Amino acid sequence: MSTFDLTISSAANCPVEADPVSILSCVAVDAVGLVQATKGNIKVFCTMAERFMECVKTKTRGCIGEEFVRGSLTELIELSQKCCVNKGEKMNEECPFVARPQCFSLNDTAQTPDGVQISIGNLQIGEKVLAIDKNDHIISTEIIAILHYENNSQALFYTFTTETGHQISLTPEHLIYIGNRTYIQARHIDSKIHQLFIRGENNQIEASNIRSIDVELKHGYATPITQHGTLLVNSVSSSCYASIYYHSIGHMAMAPLRWIHQLKQIFGLINKNETNDNGVHWYPRALNNIVHMFIPFPDLFTTTAGKI
Repeated sequence: MSTFDLTISSAANCPVEADPVSILSCVAVDAVGLVQATKGNIKVFCTMAERFMECVKTKTRGCIGEEFVRGSLTELIELSQKCCVNKGEKMNEECPFVARPQCFSLNDTAQTPDGVQISIGNLQIGEKVLAIDKNDHIISTEIIAILHYENNSQALFYTFTTETGHQISLTPEHLIYIGNRTYIQARHIDSKIHQLFIRGENNQIEASNIRSIDVELKHGYATPITQHGTLLVNSVSSSCYASIYYHSIGHMAMAPLRWIHQLKQIFGLINKNETNDNGVHWYPRALNNIVHMFIPFPDLFTTTAGKI
């Protein structure tokens, strides 16, 4: 029997072979699940994930690559184990859908005033980077703290691509600039309504329409904070703050960190060679826990963010 005959024989009962488009129905289920997870509907995600895995198994049953496809579901299975728990059980802290002070993808970059690109994962306290001020002018500012750093954990990101080809990835509750001194959470961006603001060729901030918004899981994230509370990431203007609805409130809340940084500068205590360790900075951890214990302001802070 020829190789060709063997191939036909082993795929004779493959549903995808008979109707290749049918596999797209599984992908649609998976996309819906991820979007619901970003909105805090973990239960819906878990239901969708279960349907997706069953759908893929059914559609590829009897196919040549059946075992390969099932192996590719390992990551989704692990995700379900971390996030999908029985009623009354505590969700695994490694679940990327749990609201935390997340921020930028480690692979995105900031830029120094000299034009050097530095990945978010390699930014250090005392580093000079480009940002915008309240008048939309591009300025040089300084990294004063890294609020959260994780180089191994997964997080859910909204990846925005503009018509100019600029791209930025943010966790759902991170604030991004939409013009007129206004910042909104990434999960609330509507490509038909909003524009993002990028660094133009003339070194001025320019508006750009959004070409696409993708929801995806990525490994590693960091929350660098600047003196001005803003940062140009991949030349796209963004806030440094997340898990809050108002950029101005977030900036006020970080004032003590700016004071501490200034004191360190005066006494020469800034260590620019300090490496970033995984974990949450003590200040946002304490502030977050106090807010959710004593001052639950639902109109100021993201309601899904609990103690950390």
